[in-house]
Amino acid sequence: MTPHLTVAFDADDTLWHNENAFAAAEDRFNKIVAPWADPDEAQRVLVGFQRSHLGLYGYGVKSFCLSMIAAACDISNDEIPAALLRTIVATADELLAMPTKLIDGAAEALQAISQNWPTMIITKGDLHHQLRRVAEANVGQYCSDVEVVADKDASTYKRILQRHRIEPENLIMVGNSIVSDVAPLLEIGARSVHIPYEFTWALETAAQDPEPSDRWFRLESISALPDLIESLS
Repeated sequence: MTPHLTVAFDADDTLWHNENAFAAAEDRFNKIVAPWADPDEAQRVLVGFQRSHLGLYGYGVKSFCLSMIAAACDISNDEIPAALLRTIVATADELLAMPTKLIDGAAEALQAISQNWPTMIITKGDLHHQLRRVAEANVGQYCSDVEVVADKDASTYKRILQRHRIEPENLIMVGNSIVSDVAPLLEIGARSVHIPYEFTWALETAAQDPEPSDRWFRLESISALPDLIESLS
């Protein structure tokens, strides 16, 4: 067992379900703007607006809501009625209020790993919303810390490791995104476990996997994680 190993977990779509609800919200958005655009065009504009305004809006439900409103205005040439814009806001309210539903096996895996190694959560999104979801899921009890960050790039991970005095080679990051939970970790010399989720947000979709190596791994289920961590320690 490696005594200095730390295991960090992503939250959305790694510990609890998230993107499935966003996918349903996108379908609702497509129907709202259907008088002006087909679904493909609606998604093209929405994703383009999310991408171009990421630095201003950040991540999370509130950012998504602003992007949907702005995209709807663009798609309709500002003709969309206020009542339909209120429907978009109501969709965001539902996302913010939805119960936090853990992925099967997530709590058990986190608990088992935390008995032998320090664990933490590193997630991005709205601070208030993410901390509330951590509390609702009751997973904070297994973690030494919860980091809600503006972005999950190499520089962010470096700052977290420096603050917690963790060497990169002693960190294993677990998450569903190649873009946020694998590639940046390989860049700084850490390790990663990729556990795909059934839905992947367009901005988290990688063009290709990293080159095969002994520093990143892929599992089909988080239930298999404790055995993998044991084998790597």
